[in-house]
Amino acid sequence: MICPRARLPLSVLVCLHLGTATAAAQSPAPAPASPASPASPASPASPATPATPATPTTPTTPTTTPTTPTTVAPADPGPGAIDAPPPVDPAPAPEPTPVVSPTLPPGAAPAPPDDLPGDVEVEVPMLSEVPPRHRIVYSNVLVARLNPLGVEDRLSFMYHRRLMTRTGKLFEGTRFGVGLTPSFTPSIIRLGGTMEIVPLAILQLKASYYLITYFGSQEFKAHAFNSPNDDFGPETIKARAEAKQAVSTYGGQAELSALLQAKFGPIAVRNELTFFHNLIKLPPGNDVFYDLRHDIMGPARGWFLGNDTDILYINPKIRLTAGVRATYFHMFYPDSTYEAGDIKSSNNDHARVGPLIAYSFKDRPAKRFMKPTIYLLAQWWVKHRYRTGQEVSQGLPLVVLGFSFTGELFARK
Repeated sequence: MICPRARLPLSVLVCLHLGTATAAAQSPAPAPASPASPASPASPASPATPATPATPTTPTTPTTTPTTPTTVAPADPGPGAIDAPPPVDPAPAPEPTPVVSPTLPPGAAPAPPDDLPGDVEVEVPMLSEVPPRHRIVYSNVLVARLNPLGVEDRLSFMYHRRLMTRTGKLFEGTRFGVGLTPSFTPSIIRLGGTMEIVPLAILQLKASYYLITYFGSQEFKAHAFNSPNDDFGPETIKARAEAKQAVSTYGGQAELSALLQAKFGPIAVRNELTFFHNLIKLPPGNDVFYDLRHDIMGPARGWFLGNDTDILYINPKIRLTAGVRATYFHMFYPDSTYEAGDIKSSNNDHARVGPLIAYSFKDRPAKRFMKPTIYLLAQWWVKHRYRTGQEVSQGLPLVVLGFSFTGELFARK
């Protein structure tokens, strides 16, 4: 009979008879020798006890059933086999992260910014899907102003042609637009149109031209002067009005503007730079006039600029916008507007800064009447020839109270 082979320390394989092996198995087994010390050769008189197969150094497969119901326990491969690592359940696929609008929090419709044609510009939401290719929209802004006094209604009827179908954060609201944007006051009417292009959500470019007329009340009409250095303070204008020295006139006014904006969480930063060019008819010898709309001594033929910088906090959940606006105006007087001996200076520039707040009532998107909004702006004069304590207390700010709304008259994909 062939016996099992035992592995001895001297690597000698001895085949033992079954009976001898049985007798030897009944005697106490010697203590296993340390692997580091050599074992003695087996004696013929005392046959070596067959060695029990050594426990494999590789850990045996666990016999417990895995707790995962879908995993089957592997069969025992026997001594000397190398156990495979237990199966690992694949990690679940991550859920897709919802895309968040750059202007509104999750759950609200993305809102590419839109401008309000007034002294305060408020972000106007749009739908999250691709807007129609063709749209006709309108807006109306009614504003009342104190220091100086004024009231104006501004209308806008615009055709919008979508430029892109992409809905990424940078491409929302891209469009080309053209339309009518008249404005009306008790003494000043502007009739004209506007062309705009929005190549990216962060940039808006506009060009407008108006036929402007001055009429009505003596205090609010145009007041012509010979030089930018002439006195045009509130007391002077009042005295001239009582003397009926204001003029009824007309002319043209062009506007070129660029609006750059960005939003970081709930904070929006906006800057709009507008260049104005006047071509106003004045009596002979007069090259400048008091422009009540902007409270400046404007050139009858020439350029001036206005710049508005806003830092806003926008909370769409409660439809609230609050922040700070800084405004600056600078005149570019031609040399011909100065009289002999006049000193050229920037004394007629002015600057003001102050808080603004706007609240939008509950909106109904894609309707004829949308986004009714009230807003309040208060700006203290930082630089002005007459409103920083010279004739008007610097503690009295310019205050604007306004109401606006907009709507969609036509839309086609």
